Amino acid sequence: MLDFLGVTEHFSCMENTPFSFPALFRDMAGEAVSLDGVIFSGSIVSANQEMVEISIEKGESSNEVIFSFPALPEGRWSYNVLVQADDGSQRILFSGYISVLGVSRVAQLAGGPPMKNRTLLVAMPGEATMRLRMEWMATTAAQAFAYHTLQASKNAHADAEMASQAAKTATDAAATAATRAEEAEGYAGSAWASKRAAADSATAAGTSATNAARDAKSANDAKTDVESLAATWPETVSNGEKKIVDAKNEAVTAIQDKQADSVLAVGRASQTAQQNIASAQADAVAAVQEAEEEAQGTITPLVQRAETAKEAIDQAEGRINTAATNAATSATSAANSATEAQQALAAIPQVDASGNMTLAGGLTAAGAINANGGVNIPLAVGAPTDTGAVNRLHAAGLAGVTGILTSNAFLNTDAITASGSSTVTKTVPYHLAGIKVPKGTHSTIQARFEVSNPQWNYSSFAGFSFLWRATNAAKLSFGIGRGGKTIRPDLSIDSYSIIPANGLAYNHGEILDITFDNVRDTQRNGYIIKVREIYALTAAAGWQVKTTTSFIPASQNEPVPWTIAKVIYQQKSAANIAKYEDTGALWLMLTGGQGYNLYQIATCRGVSNFETGVGVSQWVADVVNNTAGDVSVYAGTGEYTYYHPGNVNPVFYGLDAISRNCIETEETADFVDINIPL
Repeated sequence: MLDFLGVTEHFSCMENTPFSFPALFRDMAGEAVSLDGVIFSGSIVSANQEMVEISIEKGESSNEVIFSFPALPEGRWSYNVLVQADDGSQRILFSGYISVLGVSRVAQLAGGPPMKNRTLLVAMPGEATMRLRMEWMATTAAQAFAYHTLQASKNAHADAEMASQAAKTATDAAATAATRAEEAEGYAGSAWASKRAAADSATAAGTSATNAARDAKSANDAKTDVESLAATWPETVSNGEKKIVDAKNEAVTAIQDKQADSVLAVGRASQTAQQNIASAQADAVAAVQEAEEEAQGTITPLVQRAETAKEAIDQAEGRINTAATNAATSATSAANSATEAQQALAAIPQVDASGNMTLAGGLTAAGAINANGGVNIPLAVGAPTDTGAVNRLHAAGLAGVTGILTSNAFLNTDAITASGSSTVTKTVPYHLAGIKVPKGTHSTIQARFEVSNPQWNYSSFAGFSFLWRATNAAKLSFGIGRGGKTIRPDLSIDSYSIIPANGLAYNHGEILDITFDNVRDTQRNGYIIKVREIYALTAAAGWQVKTTTSFIPASQNEPVPWTIAKVIYQQKSAANIAKYEDTGALWLMLTGGQGYNLYQIATCRGVSNFETGVGVSQWVADVVNNTAGDVSVYAGTGEYTYYHPGNVNPVFYGLDAISRNCIETEETADFVDINIPL
């Protein structure tokens, strides 16, 4: 979405006359800039300090906007036009004053310069070198009316003469409406009521025809006034639109007074037609009003839309027939595919009762396995293959490689903070610590890790695990990857303790938020865990929240989060910045008597390598102690995992293979901040 800085621009117009003009937006190279998704608004401050809105609509092209200003009395009025910025705030696009000229002053503009397009440079905040060009008709608006008024004065005579025919045209339009309504009945069902109403209006319209002829003289008088007005102004300044509008109004006012009953009746008929004929939607009142003003095309929309409805029905029938033909073709193709699959299956060599298989050419595969259980690991020439020691040595070597591609994260026990009356005990400096939260209190605990920074612009961060457990309900939050994070202590357990920094400015990192309510589901015999992942794919899409709900089976003697030993995050590969892929995952390592000790509780987007640093540098825990005694949080060191050659992380695949997936539901929505103080 565009985000503009304001530009001041003044212009003039003629009193009591509405006007509009288009504005085209281009970049500095002259290319059109699409305004899709850009929200405009505008207002004028009236004499009594009331706000009068400016009508703003999109034009035919994607970079065109039409600004329409209401009629104003003579004077000087302030105005502004706004656009909505990415953060939802309103920014001024352009503003200034409108000088509204009286009719007597318009003639003074006769010798003015011809109208030209005006180009304004509109700046975009944050990018001083970027500019857009807004091209619009920014000279005197009064001059813009000259041509239209001249043409109107030339046509006034014809309008006056045609006014006397308006009533007859209305009668004909009503009769045509009745006929078309009857024709449309076959396509829209309930149009018969519209036809009857239109027929009733014909009688009323006929009555008005006699009265309208009597008013022709008034129309001719109005014509004379218009011609006199046009003669007093030069053709280039025949911009007195108000005068000509008044003259034309006098020409039709008398007819409108006499035709009120006709218009009302036909209007009711057309309204019924519009409601009952969804495909035909033409109304008789619009047709009659067009006949009064333009004396042409009064009932054409009804006819065209009724015919369009019939065409749509014919097209739908054709599509149904085509779909039936395609379905038959698909069925035939499926049957052929099934036959081919059956033939391919029959061609596969079969295993006999002894486990042997005979292949084409007489090759036989015996079912007996070899001494190594059917598994041979490639070894150097001459290495013994009849002992498991070689396999164990090979596995130990792989484990050593994995150990090399990790580094320690030391818990900075001196930097741990806890709000409220909680106390921190350094069990082992820079290794282990315990935090005690007294009963009836809340505490926000913040801890940091000390680690080397083995990177420059790019990092090989692939995962992280650390010691953490709590003896009651708690929430654990930490940020991953680049971008600042804002920590907010002492909020409700449902609030976000960490959010993206700099006013939710877009970045490539993300935030993970794990909530343990410590409420055991006695029916299902376990605990529900909620994970919220905050991420942004693009600046335009904004921040999203993916909420994952998992269920860990556990007995009464295996409470969660009491039995947590480690919190683990790993990603199999670097994340795509602008695309959501499940490259990362969260696990909990539990102790106790559970059948499984490793549970996957969420999949995650993951982070990119660019400027990711060590990945995770701190965590925040919120504890609400509603128990009768103290609640403890135990924290310890962590371990970073780096990508192996080829930028893959076998640790992810290993955990994924041996863990139990506990994910039950996933839901993604726009990020809405929850910030509820205690």
